[in-house]
Amino acid sequence: MPQKILTIAGSDILSGGGLQADLATFNEYGLFGLSVITSIVTVTATDFIVHPIELSLVEQQLASMRMMDDLAGIKVGLVPNVAMMRVIGNFLADFAGKIPIVIDPVMVFKEANSAQLTAIADGIATYLLPYATITTPNLTEAEILTKQSIQRVSDLQRAGRVLQATVMNYVIKGGQRLPGEQAVDLVGVGDQVELITASKLTAPFNNGAGCTFASAIASNLVLQQDMMSAVLDAKAFVHIGIEHGVTLSADFGNVWQAARRFSH
Repeated sequence: MPQKILTIAGSDILSGGGLQADLATFNEYGLFGLSVITSIVTVTATDFIVHPIELSLVEQQLASMRMMDDLAGIKVGLVPNVAMMRVIGNFLADFAGKIPIVIDPVMVFKEANSAQLTAIADGIATYLLPYATITTPNLTEAEILTKQSIQRVSDLQRAGRVLQATVMNYVIKGGQRLPGEQAVDLVGVGDQVELITASKLTAPFNNGAGCTFASAIASNLVLQQDMMSAVLDAKAFVHIGIEHGVTLSADFGNVWQAARRFSH
């Protein structure tokens, strides 16, 4: 009987990210994924639009999940507004310290102004991060959460120290933005802080990379991996998923969560 793991996330119509990526990742790790949908994302030729689910429906979905007495882990992705964060935070409080909770602080609201982004970041910090076993912001999200500009590795390390005041374990994903040929991530596990480097990938198959990474960490933690091993394996899992991604258009594509299983 596989262990059960829950994703609380948005639906990605392209299936590279969101709950589709989460469920695909859970399956690759031999886990059975459950889902609570926070939003539905639609795509146009030039942009994407986030459509929040009615709060009452999110509450009802969470009430259904409370009927499960054997959840082994939770991963939280896109939560589109502060009211929903408050409701989800109340749900997470029942599980904090009992099972791993991975918070991926997604802030993809291109239409949001700075005041709205600040409110979203404050909501994440207030209602979600206190229950996180680990959080996985990308560089932009880390800048917003920590109110720090990150232009170089030393900035990354400073932002990590700020973030650790709220969450003991974290990964700040440097991705493509920092200068140099290496992609640099900062991993903080308690008092242990390490810079993890890998060659930057030129393949345009990174849609869903952040969701897949967080879900792979959550899966590894459910499977009793220690935190650093969970992060390193998740990074390798995403790396090969980007290398062998799924083409959607000439210059855009998805991470393929099954790549590690089928690419050898």
